[in-house]
Amino acid sequence: MASSSKSNRSPGRPAASLDPDARDLLLTAATELFAERGVAATTFATIAQRAGLTPAMLHYYFKDREQLLDAVVNERLATLIATVWDPVAPDMSPAVLLSDVVDRLLTGIEQMPWVPSTWMREVLNEGGLLRSRVLRHLPFDNIQMVGRSIARGQAEHTINSDLDPSLVVFSMLGLVMMHMATIRFWAATFQRPVPSRQVIGRHITGLLLHGLEPVRPQKRQHRKK
Repeated sequence: MASSSKSNRSPGRPAASLDPDARDLLLTAATELFAERGVAATTFATIAQRAGLTPAMLHYYFKDREQLLDAVVNERLATLIATVWDPVAPDMSPAVLLSDVVDRLLTGIEQMPWVPSTWMREVLNEGGLLRSRVLRHLPFDNIQMVGRSIARGQAEHTINSDLDPSLVVFSMLGLVMMHMATIRFWAATFQRPVPSRQVIGRHITGLLLHGLEPVRPQKRQHRKK
């Protein structure tokens, strides 16, 4: 007579009560491999191997690649995006807005170092496999507050009138992602120590804030009679 406690799960499928951290381990392995190889070149087998688990365990938590990508964006990237942009308020000055966003973004990348490479490869790149998923999580209202703040400063003649307010956020994101994606290569190439997050933050913020300064007209030089 068969035991009443026998599991009803299908053969070969791992029990849900196995390692409670398995799902998190698999997501971490996937994000690391996406940064190293790209989404298209990363298989379920390599993710499971990196996590030290079986492919069956990966399929238990994520039935296919689409479900895995949804989890990476919804549970990892969306959290970072919210942390960076939720504190933005309409009454903040351009300098405070940009420096705070840069600092929060660098702090998040310090905790999730796979983000810059994956962002450049899978979000910014035409045909990136995470682009449409990430766009759904971008808080465009908060992002546009930066542009409106820049425009107000230009109207008050405290901001460089050559700047396009709608492009400032792209410039900021580009500086952060490019620096963080290539900083170790830069350090190795020029035989320099890898700059700390604080150093990179000061550098990027300095570039942004200097670019915000209004262009002062050159003084005319009077000819001597």
